[in-house]
Amino acid sequence: MSISSSLDSFGLALSSMDKIACNSLRFILTDFDDTLTWEGQLPVETLRALAQLEANGIKVIPVTGGCAGWSDMIARALPVDGVITEGGACFIGRTADRHLTYSFWRDESVMRAEQANILTQVNQALAQFPRLRLARDQAYRLTDVAIDYAQDVKPAAVADKDACLAALIDMGLNAKASSIHINVCSQGYDKFSMAQRVLSETYGLSEVQQQEQVLYVGDAPNDESMFARFPLSVGVANITEHLSIMRHHPRYQTTQPGGLGFAELAEFVLSARQA
Repeated sequence: MSISSSLDSFGLALSSMDKIACNSLRFILTDFDDTLTWEGQLPVETLRALAQLEANGIKVIPVTGGCAGWSDMIARALPVDGVITEGGACFIGRTADRHLTYSFWRDESVMRAEQANILTQVNQALAQFPRLRLARDQAYRLTDVAIDYAQDVKPAAVADKDACLAALIDMGLNAKASSIHINVCSQGYDKFSMAQRVLSETYGLSEVQQQEQVLYVGDAPNDESMFARFPLSVGVANITEHLSIMRHHPRYQTTQPGGLGFAELAEFVLSARQA
């Protein structure tokens, strides 16, 4: 089944989004890999959309399972207001003079010690799955462990990913799959819990304001905590392949995949605000 032919199976078409809701938007929180990117690249359309959203007063904050090193670059180089990184472990904020600040979910030294313990257990599990390996960016992670099954592992080791994910969960580890990695982190936080903290403590939004002024867009099962709690939620078209195994779905879906879908969303929102 093609992406385009199955869009309406779980979510509403983007065109059905209430245009009044678009006028209330102040923030777009977004996954990064395969939501802002597509086929490993950041499309020109995505970069243009990010710049246009910023110019129109909408703050974009990527919320990613990507490593802190990668997220530091995103916060410095792209027109975003900050990055929630490593699945909610840390918020890399940007001051008015473009300096970066790091705010961890718990004390940084505690989270680094937890990461070392997780890494030992993950390495033990990986001995059972020779096609899987630690992500190339593991050295640039501050809090979690990432297992590559579809980034540099080609063809994607989907069956091994599913089996490894089950094994890690059986070991009592907090493991979730993205479109390219299995991310393993300590308990107590996820994308939503850090997003809620950032929106409240950094931007002063009440829970009601978060429901009305924030939209989330993503592409994979590790976005479920966001889809479950933000009434305005969007899946880019490539999320279709995951929907059958997800409990919480985005309310709307784009017709285009990845960063092209993000650009489609940005165009719709900005057009609605001008109507």
